[in-house]
Amino acid sequence: MNISYFKRSWIRYYKRGFFTGLLIMSFILVIDQFLSNPLFFNKITSIDVFLFILSTIFFGSVFCGILSLFFLMVVVLATKENN
Repeated sequence: MNISYFKRSWIRYYKRGFFTGLLIMSFILVIDQFLSNPLFFNKITSIDVFLFILSTIFFGSVFCGILSLFFLMVVVLATKENN
């Protein structure tokens, strides 16, 4: 178990997961707005729909960051610490 690796790099892994989720979901939102029948998000027709979509993207990005921390824990548990 390599706990020192987790202590050094958990913030980097969380940021990477968060920004990757934010980028991908924002890209999907842009593509959905051009489609006649959106697949994932509603068409932005009012400020209420826009704020709901923004909060969905934000919380999805937080989930992606937490998911990347889970994968970091798997890596930490699978590796040995080098002395």
